[in-house]
Amino acid sequence: MQKLAQRYITLHQQGFVPIFVGDRFDAVMLAEASVAAGARVVEITCRRENVCEDIRRIKRAFPELMILVGSTVDDGPMIDFLRRRKPQMPTIGELCDLGVDGIVSAMPLSLETVSRLSQTHIVVPGVESITEAVQAVSAGAHFAKFFTTAALGEHDRVALATNASLHGLLPIFVTGGVTCEKIKLYVQSRVALLGSGWDLMLGDRYQTLQQAPDVQELTAMLKSFLTAMADARKKHQSISKSEDYQDYLRSLPHYHPFDALLDDIEDETLRLAIQLTGDRS
Repeated sequence: MQKLAQRYITLHQQGFVPIFVGDRFDAVMLAEASVAAGARVVEITCRRENVCEDIRRIKRAFPELMILVGSTVDDGPMIDFLRRRKPQMPTIGELCDLGVDGIVSAMPLSLETVSRLSQTHIVVPGVESITEAVQAVSAGAHFAKFFTTAALGEHDRVALATNASLHGLLPIFVTGGVTCEKIKLYVQSRVALLGSGWDLMLGDRYQTLQQAPDVQELTAMLKSFLTAMADARKKHQSISKSEDYQDYLRSLPHYHPFDALLDDIEDETLRLAIQLTGDRS
């Protein structure tokens, strides 16, 4: 659980996640640009034709880089149907066997899958409503993903899901239409995480750079998004800057599943103090 908490904090501290969508960019090159920009976490999607091999190659080249996998489909008839038409589409179990750090889906995941998987991996299921978000987070999801906010009010939609009547409890991860200019508005709306694909980040340069990649340009673009996220958080969210992960977890305004871990650590600290002082009172 402590290792999972540390991965959670690494993701949360980064705040903005670059997403590798289905395109002609080499995955290792995108990982190189991401690491150079200061990212410690990336998301690679199952829209990529050879996502499993891409994951293996990234892990060999950058073993310390956390990998989330997006566009996943839960076990059941739909993944079976999809694999008959797209045999290279991995199951969640196959992705976990590759050693990925987290599972992200635009679609909902069953509460059983969320409960089981969240014991060992970061889990971010897709939701469309506050009810679905509450159900997913209560089952163990670390974040609830809204990817249709661009059509449903953008940051105003997030503000509704994080407002005072809900005590700001919901940890919302937004993707889809998140430009650099919108990051501040989303952070003001108390979003937990943001992410964008390289297609959106690069804008008019996207097609050109696929034909003639420039790692330095990719790095600079991602760095601008990461910086915008850090700057907006510094101004609008009171999250601890401490390197102590206990302090960081305690400072988060939204729900997270690691309070029990903090209690265990405090109990162990007290037990050791009693042993050292002999104080049994």
